[in-house]
Amino acid sequence: MSDIKKIEEPKTRYYRATFVDAACVDMQITVEFEAPFPRDESIDYSQLALRSFLEQVSADHIKIRDIEPIET
Repeated sequence: MSDIKKIEEPKTRYYRATFVDAACVDMQITVEFEAPFPRDESIDYSQLALRSFLEQVSADHIKIRDIEPIET
């Protein structure tokens, strides 16, 4: 008789967060980040998303494509 081992669920999972401009909701950036799963109510997932976004910018994974003046 063989021993059947239970496959454990992953303890983390990728989540997707969408950042929007407070003045113009059409302007948005979506990032994916890894966080504990299942969701833990004691963890601020928005802070994890923000930290991940800042790390991606710092590591040049998110770059500025172009800069242009705004017509007024």
